[in-house]
Amino acid sequence: MALLYAEQVEYLDVEEMQETHEEEIKILNEVDKLAIQYSMDKSKLSQLEAKIDEYLKHVKEHFSNEERLMKKYNFPSYEMHKMAHDMFLMDIGITIKQWRKFGDINKVINFIRKSPEWIVLHINTVDAPTAAYIAKRMEDEARK
Repeated sequence: MALLYAEQVEYLDVEEMQETHEEEIKILNEVDKLAIQYSMDKSKLSQLEAKIDEYLKHVKEHFSNEERLMKKYNFPSYEMHKMAHDMFLMDIGITIKQWRKFGDINKVINFIRKSPEWIVLHINTVDAPTAAYIAKRMEDEARK
């Protein structure tokens, strides 16, 4: 059973954003699975570290791309949306540093397990209206 399913979040009007979210949810579920396996079998360390690095890289690229689109199309709530991204990145960064410093996998598991609530709320209440705005602007631009 997965931690989070793409069907739990709003479908976005910008396909690029939708695909990014689906891929990120897949990676998050893989991190969760590996973290649980690692808690029982320490030989999974390199796999877990690689997957966490992949997830962090994906999240950073995801947020950077959304922020690029918001700037390009002059999204009016850019600062608020970027602040939400920055806070999530700060939280995950602290979690990873604590885990690597103290070796407590529960830090990672706790963060991963609380992430779906944030992800669903963020996508449904922040990304969905952002994507609708950007899609409209893209459509207007294509008509010119």
